Amino acid sequence: MRRFFLVTICLGIFGGMFFCGHDAFAQQQDKPSFPTPNTMTGAKPDPKKQGVKEKRIRYIITNDTRNTLSGNRCFEEATMQMGFQYLAIPKGQPLNKNGFSRWWHNLGVKFMIMLKNGPWWKSRVNKKYKDCMYGTGDYVG
Repeated sequence: MRRFFLVTICLGIFGGMFFCGHDAFAQQQDKPSFPTPNTMTGAKPDPKKQGVKEKRIRYIITNDTRNTLSGNRCFEEATMQMGFQYLAIPKGQPLNKNGFSRWWHNLGVKFMIMLKNGPWWKSRVNKKYKDCMYGTGDYVG
């Protein structure tokens, strides 16, 4: 008796799911289609939506190449995907005249990176740094 009761409940549940899903599928096909650029006559393509969107690369300015793995293709591609690169410029050169201007520039760049990649972007960069460093055997850069 107990087994019959369980089988009846299971069949009722699965049967109900089958018929409800079937009705939803049938209703979905009956909906009218909205006009799209492919179905409208006289529609013109939007040049902004066509083609590949250019990715803007931002630069974090550093005094030296420590902890940047410059020249390591794995790490450079990972940072490019996140939308930035490390740029080593010696002190006194343009873009790195003094520490405050470098700090102010890097603050803006890091804020934009945070908006694009989330608040824990730096921990992901550090993890990728270790993966690329140990994976390629390039401990210097």
